[in-house]
Amino acid sequence: MKSLSLELQKTKHHGMWLVMVALLAVQCLWFLYAEGKNKDLIQGWLILLYNFPLLNSIMVPTFTAVVASRLIDIEHKGSDWKLLETLQSKCSIYLGKIIYGMCYLLCFSITQLIMMLLLGFSFGYYGEPDVWAYMLYFVQTFTVSFILFLFQMILSILFSNQAVSLCVGICGSMAGLFLMFMPWDFLQCLLPWGHFGAAMFVGMDWEESTRICTYYYANRQNHILLFIIVWLVALLYGGWKLFSNMDTEGYSFSGLVKHQGRKRKNSRIYIPLLPIEYLKIRRSPIWIAFFILPSISSFVGTFNYLCNLELLKSSWYSLWTQHSLFLCYFFMPALVGVYASYLWRLEHNGTNWNMIMVNISAARLIFNKILACAAMTMITIVWTVGLYLFCGFACGLSEPVPPELIEWTVCGILGGITVSTVQCFLSLVIRSFAIPIGLALGGGIAGLVATAMDLWYLVPYALLSIGMRANNPNRELHLVRFVLLNFCFTVLFYLLSVCYLKKTDVKTQ
Repeated sequence: MKSLSLELQKTKHHGMWLVMVALLAVQCLWFLYAEGKNKDLIQGWLILLYNFPLLNSIMVPTFTAVVASRLIDIEHKGSDWKLLETLQSKCSIYLGKIIYGMCYLLCFSITQLIMMLLLGFSFGYYGEPDVWAYMLYFVQTFTVSFILFLFQMILSILFSNQAVSLCVGICGSMAGLFLMFMPWDFLQCLLPWGHFGAAMFVGMDWEESTRICTYYYANRQNHILLFIIVWLVALLYGGWKLFSNMDTEGYSFSGLVKHQGRKRKNSRIYIPLLPIEYLKIRRSPIWIAFFILPSISSFVGTFNYLCNLELLKSSWYSLWTQHSLFLCYFFMPALVGVYASYLWRLEHNGTNWNMIMVNISAARLIFNKILACAAMTMITIVWTVGLYLFCGFACGLSEPVPPELIEWTVCGILGGITVSTVQCFLSLVIRSFAIPIGLALGGGIAGLVATAMDLWYLVPYALLSIGMRANNPNRELHLVRFVLLNFCFTVLFYLLSVCYLKKTDVKTQ
C-alpha cells in the first residue's frame, strides 16, 4: 500500500487520468457519429458489443504503452532506481507499479462499460442489455488491456529510452487492427494484440444487395482463454524476473553499439554536418516505427485490396485508399507525436533548459524543433508513397500511375508540417514523453470524425488525411484554402510555442 501510494503521488499532477478521459471521449464521439444518424434500435445492444472491441484493438495498445511508459520513465531519470531500492524492496516496487496499472485499467474498463450502457439507453435501444454478455465483455476488456500493459511495462523497464516502448505500442495498434479482420484464428490467439478480436463473441453479416448488417452471437473457440492465461502468467513471472535481476543502473544495451568515444585517427576537432536536432535522432529507436509502421499499413492495405477486387475496381485509386486510410487517421499522427516527443525529451531532462536557453533564442529553438519534426514527417510520407508504388507494381497493376499522386504527396507534406507544429507545441507544454502521443492518436480520430461531418477545416489533424485524399482520391480540394489553413495553423501553434517558452519559467525534471 505504501508503494501504491507513492505511485499515486508521482503521477498526481502529470495528466495520466486525462489520457483515459481523452480515450473514452474519442470512442464516445466515434460511436455517436457512426450510429447516431442510422440508429438500429433492435440490434443496438449487439452493435455496442461489436464496435467497441474494434475501437479497443486500435487504441488500447497505444494507450497501455502511454500508461506503462509514464509509470516507468520517471524512475529512469537521474538515479531514481538507486534511491528507490534503498527505501523499498524490489518486490514492493514491482507490485506497486503492477497494482497501480491494474487499478488504472480497472477504472478504464468500468467507465467504458458505464459509457456503453448510457449510450444504449440514450439511443433508446429495444429491450434490456444482456447482463451476462456485458459482464463478459468487461472481463475480457480488462484482462486483455492488463496483458498489454504488462508487456509494455517490461519494454519500458528494459529500455530507458521510452521511444522503443511507444513505437511498439503504435505498431501493436496497427497489428491489432490487422488481426481483427484476418481469418487466422491461431495468430489472433498467439499475439496479444489480436486478443480483442479473438475474444469477440458478436459477429456481423453484411448483405451486399440490401446493404443491411445483421449482428449475432458467434461461437468462439475456447482456447483463447488458455492463451490469455499463459500470457498473463508468463508476463507477470517474466517481468518480475527481469526486474529482480536488474541492477540499480537499469538495463544497458550500450555494448551492442560501437562505442562512440574511441579515439579518432585524425585528432582534429570534428564539426558535424547535420544540424544538432538531427544528431539527436540519428541513432534513435524512433526509426523502428518509421520503417515498420508504414510497412505494416502497406501490407494490410494491399492484402485488403487483393481480397476485395470485386468491390475495389478503381485500380491504383482503390489501392491508395487502402494504403493511406488507416495510416493517416490512426497511426501517422501518433508517429509524428513520437518524433516531436523525442525531439523535446532531451530538453526536459536534467538541467538542459538552463543551458540551452542561454545559447539560443526561443524563436530559433522552436523553429529548429518544428523543422526537424517536419523533415522526419516528410520522409515518412515519401516512404509511404514508395511502398504504395512498389505494392502496386507487385500486384500487377497495368494502368498508369495516377498523375494526382504528386499533388497528394505535396498536400500530405503540408498537412504533416501542420501536425508537426501542433505536436511540438504539445510536447513543449506537456513534459511527459508519452501523453502527447496519446493525444495525437485521439487527434487523428477526431480528424476522422470532423472529416465525416465535413468540418475538417476545424481540426488540424484532419489536414494530413485531406491533403493525401485518404478518404476519397477523387475529392476536389480548394488548394488555395487548403494552403492558407495549413499556414494559419502552423503560424498559430508556432507563435503559441514561442510565447509559452518566453513567458514560462524554465522547468526541468
